[in-house]
Amino acid sequence: MAVSLFCRTFAPMNQKKKRERITQSEKKEAYKEASRFVLDISKLVFAGVILGCIMGMDIDKNWVFAIGSMIVIVLISFGAWLYYIAIKKF
Repeated sequence: MAVSLFCRTFAPMNQKKKRERITQSEKKEAYKEASRFVLDISKLVFAGVILGCIMGMDIDKNWVFAIGSMIVIVLISFGAWLYYIAIKKF
């Protein structure tokens, strides 16, 4: 009884689901927004590296700078790639 009520309520068989397509301009804006997000994350990581090196904490500043710099370079590259795809592909 409960299963048939659930099926009739939430999954009607006679109605077809309409697929909504994403337009090219929506994809372009999504890629641009993702690019902005990744570049913002890279800025935050860079600020964290700088603050970590400035603060008088007991950490190895060379490792923080090296690993943080690599992460920032990867994030900037990925953000630039997303922006390039948004401009060239769409």
